[in-house]
Amino acid sequence: HMRISSPPTVGPCFYGIDTPTRQELIASSHRTEEIRKYITADSLAYLSIEGLKNIVPDSSNYCTACFDNNYPIMFPNDKLEQMELVFA
Repeated sequence: HMRISSPPTVGPCFYGIDTPTRQELIASSHRTEEIRKYITADSLAYLSIEGLKNIVPDSSNYCTACFDNNYPIMFPNDKLEQMELVFA
């Protein structure tokens, strides 16, 4: 059994955290069940975004963009790929 103490990372961070590109993040393109099979675990579960917000002080200022692709600063969709290349 595998339990991950964060939500699945599905997007890169453009705000100073060195994260892989979207193509390198397995959760960005595979469902939890597919990942579970890939890592040969009996079960796989992540902390939910709501669960994360419940444990951090003042979650209204907490960025969850890498978990839900809701970036605090709006990027035009056609610019996201360029941003990923620049920050990769």
